[in-house]
Amino acid sequence: MGQDNVKCPKCGSSYNRMYLMGKQGNADVCPLCGAEMQNKEEHPDWITWYYYGHKSDNGKTASLRDEPIDLNEHGDKFFLIKEFKAPPESQCGLDEVKRILRTYVPDAFAEPKEAPKVSCPYCFSSEVQIVPKKFSLLTGFATNQFQRVCLRCKRKF
Repeated sequence: MGQDNVKCPKCGSSYNRMYLMGKQGNADVCPLCGAEMQNKEEHPDWITWYYYGHKSDNGKTASLRDEPIDLNEHGDKFFLIKEFKAPPESQCGLDEVKRILRTYVPDAFAEPKEAPKVSCPYCFSSEVQIVPKKFSLLTGFATNQFQRVCLRCKRKF
């Protein structure tokens, strides 16, 4: 077996490392049985972390724990997204653990995107208020539309 091949210790199948890197992004997990492909332990002091999603919002909110949750008991609330190895929180801090998690799940604990800032196109002030339109000139009835009004120059846009 060449140096570019890896063998699964559980099922015995062997794969080209570059093939696995291209197919699944890493060569650490057997695509057939899901076992870890290598017995080497690069960081023996690292512990197993568990990244759980909340079922109530399909995993949009999540939690990171260094102890597993009993899914038989709490399976109606949580589901396991990823189990991974990282240093203990006391050794490097939770931010480093989250950075390592993002190598497996890129959008995990991502910073929320900032909402676009609204500003007046005339005076460029950010002091803008949204007010409802009272009525339509065409029908004379009330509408569900809104306008922005600049509090500085009083223009509607």
